[in-house]
Amino acid sequence: MSTIPFPLSRNSMNSSAAVLRIDGLGLMFQQSDVRALESASGLDGNAPMQGSVGWISYMRQRWPVYCLSDQLDISGEVPPVRRTCALLAHETGFFGMLCDDMAIIKPDSRQLLEVPAAMKNADTPILGLLPFGDKLLCVSNPSRMAAHIEQLVHKLSLPRELPCLA
Repeated sequence: MSTIPFPLSRNSMNSSAAVLRIDGLGLMFQQSDVRALESASGLDGNAPMQGSVGWISYMRQRWPVYCLSDQLDISGEVPPVRRTCALLAHETGFFGMLCDDMAIIKPDSRQLLEVPAAMKNADTPILGLLPFGDKLLCVSNPSRMAAHIEQLVHKLSLPRELPCLA
């Protein structure tokens, strides 16, 4: 595997990153992308958007919150271990992602690796992989994650074809 440029800007190479833990998955974002951490108990589950599990209030507005599996699929049920909602900033506002917990780290961008070709597709929210201790972190950004979630929600809204009975 070859190394790729770290998705943080060159000026922030030594800045901190936020790692959201979802089951065994460590999902890393630039720390400044995580605008707030809220308790999952503050989630408003009334009339959620399709694919979301509810709403979180931030800056006098409600923002959708999503619960993803460690495979980055939408989960309609919130496991009890998802106690934290990380509010991520992207171009059109914010969205929440439920996670088990979050940690702040100082990543070594020189260790960042490309996603192996066998695991890579154009729609993946994973930009790279970063060895950290005995773990392998998946590096993403809010724009890619929002696009991934939007694509998953779109698939949920498509009519399912019935199996052929002939």
